Amino acid sequence: MLKLILIPFFLIIVSFSQAKEYEYQQFLTDNEIAPLVKSDAEKTVDVIEFSSFSCSHCAAFHNETLKEIKDSDVYKNINYYIIDYPLNQAAFYASIIANCNSEIRPSYTDSVYENYDIWTKSETGEEIIELLNNYGLQLGLEDEQLQSCLKDENLQNNLLSLQVAAQSNFGVESTPTFLIDGEKFQGNRPASEFIKAIKKKLKNK
Repeated sequence: MLKLILIPFFLIIVSFSQAKEYEYQQFLTDNEIAPLVKSDAEKTVDVIEFSSFSCSHCAAFHNETLKEIKDSDVYKNINYYIIDYPLNQAAFYASIIANCNSEIRPSYTDSVYENYDIWTKSETGEEIIELLNNYGLQLGLEDEQLQSCLKDENLQNNLLSLQVAAQSNFGVESTPTFLIDGEKFQGNRPASEFIKAIKKKLKNK
């Protein structure tokens, strides 16, 4: 099992001046990234969220802002993607579990953010590991599968590769960051701003 040490999580950042122009659709295709929510509407907008489970603004987005967007008339037109951008080892650990089983990914994401104030205030890495594990196990993830994912170097390397690609191709440096049909928005904004941006994209289709 991974040993969790609570230290900042650093990446080698590729110079943006060297990054090639890269359409977000190609990024999704190349990395075989499927939407968590896929719209069957005639007109759709792709919303990509780059987030870290340890990020308080990401938790606020999921627990408050996203719920408002879901209640709006534009939600039915959204293809919604989440790409993990872990800012520390606790977030990286949670990302491994989140990507261990695609069937529990949406519910696990909700669970981790809903319990944000509990697990992030744990005093030791062992306590954090136990809580993050339990959120997955309570959703039906088998312990054998969990342990296998925690040892899966390919899964872990893929998570890191996506993070580097997000930095170099789209200039992602903080969380949450969003691409709405390729247009970048940074930070947790009022739901009305996201809804307005999505409506604008739909109007131009």
